[in-house]
Amino acid sequence: MATTFRPPDPFDRQLKKARELALLFLGEALPDGADSDALRNVADELSRLIGKQPGKASFKADRLSAAERRQAGLKLSRRRYDKLFRLAGRLERRAVRLAREEEKFDLILIGKAALASRLKIEDFAGDVPSAAFVAYYSARMKLRSEFTIAGQQRPFDDFAANLLKQCETQAGASWWAIAHVFPRADVLARLTDDQKGRLLGQWFDVLQITAARLDEAHRNTNIDLENMIVRRGNDSSTWNLLAGAFNRARDHWIALLDAMGADAVLEIMMPGKVLRLMAGDVAAWHRSSGSGIHPDTLVWRRLPHPWAVLNGEAVCGRSDIVKACLDAGVTPQSGGWISPRERTSIAVFRPTPELVHGVAVHNPFLATYLRQAGVFSGKGLKVEKL
Repeated sequence: MATTFRPPDPFDRQLKKARELALLFLGEALPDGADSDALRNVADELSRLIGKQPGKASFKADRLSAAERRQAGLKLSRRRYDKLFRLAGRLERRAVRLAREEEKFDLILIGKAALASRLKIEDFAGDVPSAAFVAYYSARMKLRSEFTIAGQQRPFDDFAANLLKQCETQAGASWWAIAHVFPRADVLARLTDDQKGRLLGQWFDVLQITAARLDEAHRNTNIDLENMIVRRGNDSSTWNLLAGAFNRARDHWIALLDAMGADAVLEIMMPGKVLRLMAGDVAAWHRSSGSGIHPDTLVWRRLPHPWAVLNGEAVCGRSDIVKACLDAGVTPQSGGWISPRERTSIAVFRPTPELVHGVAVHNPFLATYLRQAGVFSGKGLKVEKL
């Protein structure tokens, strides 16, 4: 399984061809760059050079006539003008597509590792323990999912807890950087009001963007919002990635409001969690084990959809979620429905397949001891043998 998340592919070939044609036909150089902003700049500049209005690319209605081309000072044949006109229209459309994919990639990273991807080196203020905690904890959040009905590994394990203790002993610890991935009350209490407000704004932006994408996803692929089980034609991968980003943003947003003493806002507006789509075989596994439908699904059915709450089509506050939970037989404080997720319990460290593989390849001597401890068997560690 890939250990990195593949970013959107840039339109390098199309940009190269646009620059070649602009130099050949117009004698003009186009801007550099390969991201969506650069692609949009290239399209806008090419449109300006040939007298095309940005955003208008109808081959029938928006092209310049021969007289209009002469008036604009374009010494191009109709064939060359048409080629550049079509190219500018394609670049505009692809810039929109690339921007959407870049936005989706950002949301994927947020769903996996909170705002770690937005941190800059200066945010750590030169504090190594802070950087170590953020690096390790965000890596733990990105562990691949396990095929199980018993829950996934928790990222806050004993090693992460020790790294956090080390940060607490440092006068120069960067709690600003740590709060990007670990919004526990004692961490947020160390931030200034300005820092809390900046994080709050970032997380609410993520909530709005992700909610709009979820609304679009369920409409375009006909998702079963009643049972939340994958059926033919659903883009379950995109939905689950967006759901992860939304729930991560919601959790941090609630934690920040609570830390700022502004949790009264949640009585007025508090969207519910977004459930992931479950594979049919996992749903059957739940039924065969006697657990039946997940209680969170019953809460989900009773609440307005989160995107409807965020765009003002529906009203949902904390009291509405409490009532939905009680009606479904769910404790409101559990599962992050009305409060930030608990981050005090410490999970036991378990070696991942990637870690074990790396040790086996690069350090056979250490691998011998790990084998004696039962690491390679996938069972519990036999620490007494080490």
